[in-house]
Amino acid sequence: MEYKVFTKSVELSEANKNYLAKRMSKPDHLLKKQKDLVSPADVRITKERGIYKVEITTHVKALSKIIKVEERSNDLYEAIDKVTDALERKIREIKTRLHPKNLSDKGIPVNPKEAVLTRTDNLDYEDEDEFSEKPVAPKIARVKHHDLTIMNVEEAILQMQLLGHSFFVFRDSTNDAVSVLYERKDGNLGLLVFNE
Repeated sequence: MEYKVFTKSVELSEANKNYLAKRMSKPDHLLKKQKDLVSPADVRITKERGIYKVEITTHVKALSKIIKVEERSNDLYEAIDKVTDALERKIREIKTRLHPKNLSDKGIPVNPKEAVLTRTDNLDYEDEDEFSEKPVAPKIARVKHHDLTIMNVEEAILQMQLLGHSFFVFRDSTNDAVSVLYERKDGNLGLLVFNE
C-alpha cells in the first residue's frame, strides 16, 4: 500500500522505516483486485510524554469517504502493529460493504444499523494518582473546522464508523436539518435533529 510518512518529535531510524514498510504492505492482499479502492495513505507519527501516536488516514474512492485509524503505545513497534491491524480490519469491512450483495440499489450498504462500532484508540495511563487530584476545569485543546456534508442517515453511520468516532455531525438530505449521530452507552445509535 502506498503511503507518505509525517513525523513530529520523532526521528525514525532505518529499522523503524523498514518495519513500517513491512506492516503497511500487509493490507496489499486485500487490494489485489481493487488496487484503486483507497488512495495513498498519510501516516502520522508523533511522540508526546513518552507515548507514540500512530495515525493512518486514507480516502475510499468508491464511497468518497475517509478511513482514519490511530493507536497509542509507549512502544513504537507496538503502535505500528496495532494501527496497521486496525487499518486492515477497516479495509476488509469496506470490501465487505462494497460487495454487490451488500449494497442497495443506491449503492448504500444494506442494514447499516446492524454494524458494530469499534474503537481503535487504547490509552494507557502511567500514573493513576493523577485522577485523585482535584478536578481541573477542562479547556479547549483543539479547534477543528468541519464543513457540513449533506448525506442521509445511512451514509452518516458509515462515515462515523470509517472515522472510528463516537459521533458525527452532518446535514440530513431528507429534511435539510443539522443532525448529530452518536453512539449510545447501550451500543445502539442515537440521532439528534436540530430545528432551525
